[in-house]
Amino acid sequence: AKGMEHKVAAISLGQGQGPKAETAIRTGREQGGWVVLQNCHLAVSWLPTLEKLIEEFTPDTMEDSFRLWLTAMPSPHFPVSILQNGVKMTNEP
Repeated sequence: AKGMEHKVAAISLGQGQGPKAETAIRTGREQGGWVVLQNCHLAVSWLPTLEKLIEEFTPDTMEDSFRLWLTAMPSPHFPVSILQNGVKMTNEP
């Protein structure tokens, strides 16, 4: 929309990127903008933290323009609650 500036923070998850992702989510939630977390399947040990962060989301605690995008390969370790509470898109060969 005219006059809107979208801030996008893209983070490719992997070794040691969890704290950076958590900061980006908290900042986006408070100030607005989009956060894209790529390769979530590579951060299995951090996924419970992500799940807790998402459980804290309420309309009262989030800026209207905040969006969280997650990309992942299929994984049995991906938290079901995140899948149940989000919009899913798939790309199959």
